[in-house]
Amino acid sequence: MFGPLVRNSTKFTPVSQEEDHEALLPCPSCSASSEIKRSPRPPGTWYFLKTYAPLVLLICVSGLFGVWLGNNWVLRPDRFCIRHTSQYSPIVKEVDLYYETVRFNGSLLKANIFRGPASPEVDAAWESLGVNYRAVVVPVDQATQSGIRPDQVKVSQRYGGGFPANVEGLHHLHCLNLLRKALTWNYEYYHKQGEGPFTNSDYVIRYHVTHCLDVLRQQLMCTVDVGVLGQIWYHPEGYPMEPFVDFHTNHKCRNFEAVRAWAEKHQLPPEENVDMQHFYELPKEGDRIVSEIP
Repeated sequence: MFGPLVRNSTKFTPVSQEEDHEALLPCPSCSASSEIKRSPRPPGTWYFLKTYAPLVLLICVSGLFGVWLGNNWVLRPDRFCIRHTSQYSPIVKEVDLYYETVRFNGSLLKANIFRGPASPEVDAAWESLGVNYRAVVVPVDQATQSGIRPDQVKVSQRYGGGFPANVEGLHHLHCLNLLRKALTWNYEYYHKQGEGPFTNSDYVIRYHVTHCLDVLRQQLMCTVDVGVLGQIWYHPEGYPMEPFVDFHTNHKCRNFEAVRAWAEKHQLPPEENVDMQHFYELPKEGDRIVSEIP
C-alpha cells in the first residue's frame, strides 16, 4: 500500500558541478561578521620593550631626580643656598654649614668685651675669633674651583703640595680688628707695642688700614643685609619722649664656629717648624710674577 506514495514523493533535481563548487565558497555579499575570525597573537618581547621601556625609564629618572632634589634642596635648603651664594672652597665641601637665627647685640651704651679699650683681655677676645690664624692649604684638585690659578704660590711636594690660602671670612675679621686698633684712643697703645701690622712705618699702616676699610665696604655691599631696623619709644627722665632705632634685630647667620674650627685645624705649620727654604715650590717658566704689590 505504500508503493504509489513513495514513487510519487521521491523526486531529485540534479545539481551541476559548478553550482556545487560555488556554494562552498564564501559569499561576496555576506557580512564580515559571518566570516570566521582568528584570535590576535599575543604581543612579543620587542613590542613590550618598544612600548613600555621608555615610560619605565622616565619614571626611574624622575624618581632619582626627586631624591636628589629632596636631599639637596627641599630637605637641606641651607646646603643648597650656601652652594648657590658662595664662592666654592674646601670649606663648602668639608664643613656642615647651615643657617641659624641670631639676635644681634646692638646696644649703644652697654659695651661688651669686643668694644673695650686696648688691653690684653680685649686682644684675647679678638684672637679667639681666629683673626691671626695661619693660611690653610687648598688641594690641587680643588684649586681651580676655588678661584686659584695654576701659577699661584704652591707648597712643595716635600710638605704635601697644594696652594696656601687664607679663609676670607677670617681675613674680614682681621681687618675689622686692625680698624679697632687704629682707632684714635687705641692707636698709640699698639704703635708702642710694634707688633704685627705695627712693625711697619706709619705710611704702610695707613694703607693697610684703608685697604681693610675698603675690603669691608665691598663685602658689606656684596652681601647687603635686607633686614630692617624698627624703632622704639625712648623717654629719658626730664626730656620729651622720642623714637629711637632698635638695633637688636634677628639675622640669619651661618654657623661661624664650624668655619673657625676648620680653619684652626687646617693651618699650615708655624714657620719655625719647617725649612722655609724648601717649603714653597719655585715658580716655573711662564708663571706670573708681579714687580709691585697689587
